[in-house]
Amino acid sequence: MKPLTTEVNIRLAQRSDAQALCALMKQTFMDTYASFNTPENMQLHIASHFALAQIQTELQEEDVQYLVIEHWAELIGFAKLVQNHSAKGLEDKITVEVARIYVAKAYHGQRLGAQLMQDCLNRAKGLGAETVWLGVWEHNPKAIRFYEKMGFQRFGEHVFMLGTEVQNDFLLKKEV
Repeated sequence: MKPLTTEVNIRLAQRSDAQALCALMKQTFMDTYASFNTPENMQLHIASHFALAQIQTELQEEDVQYLVIEHWAELIGFAKLVQNHSAKGLEDKITVEVARIYVAKAYHGQRLGAQLMQDCLNRAKGLGAETVWLGVWEHNPKAIRFYEKMGFQRFGEHVFMLGTEVQNDFLLKKEV
């Protein structure tokens, strides 16, 4: 664990962050899931979801916001919020999805994830959301515990494709 030498800054990502954000996405995804999946499926997923051009496009989309945690001008965590994207069971709600939330492995254990999630919840509320929801892999107990501590409750499941492999995600929600 790298100790924090100063306070961190959580802010909206800018287009100029695209390359660093893309690298952080790839690294945190590999750190989290590489030991559970084939290298081929990991590379397929990364190529189709974390390409620089895609991240640059998403940073310009009206319904997508990326939040980043910055420490000494280095990006060490991020979250992706998506408006106007609902899940089965939430069709009648105004929702924001936390589509991704990760903190670099070297900074785990310093409550940065909780700070980032609280910022996501505050921003979602500011966007008029009634409910924040997310999907979490059913075989990721650490993340499930984290979300439950943050007040999320399970309301369903959906299929998640990682490369060519079909996986199951639990759907969790929290009223804001």
